[in-house]
Amino acid sequence: MADDTVVLDIPRAKGTVALQGGEGVFYKVLIDDEPVKRRKGTWAIPLRGGAQGKLESRGLLPGFQRLVMDDREVYRMGGHASTLEKVLMFAPLVLIAFGFLGAVLGVMLFFMNVFAVKNAQMPRAVRIALPIANTVAGGLLVAVLIAGAN
Repeated sequence: MADDTVVLDIPRAKGTVALQGGEGVFYKVLIDDEPVKRRKGTWAIPLRGGAQGKLESRGLLPGFQRLVMDDREVYRMGGHASTLEKVLMFAPLVLIAFGFLGAVLGVMLFFMNVFAVKNAQMPRAVRIALPIANTVAGGLLVAVLIAGAN
């Protein structure tokens, strides 16, 4: 697996501040390759001169948050993805209508879609079509399994 560590542009930071795992759902903030603990929703970033800045995460969608320091956006995770792509990645959650099996499959496909939509190397048309295809295929699979069980 490729290293997806991105150095963050934080002026006056004491040391190198980086984001590890920004292309996935779970991520870490590092200072000089050491993980920083998140406290009360922020990461304390030591600044030159003895001061400390607060790096915070804003946003609700998993893996699509923005990292902000002093009201300045430092990094936008999944910034290349359009609103349409972000909405479509939730499509498999309609499989919850099929009961427990549909819910489990829907959640699994949702997380798969998050990784697909966040992949900037994938063409936009594929990032739009894949969540739709996943939902249709998942729905057919669950329908066939339910019909076979009856």
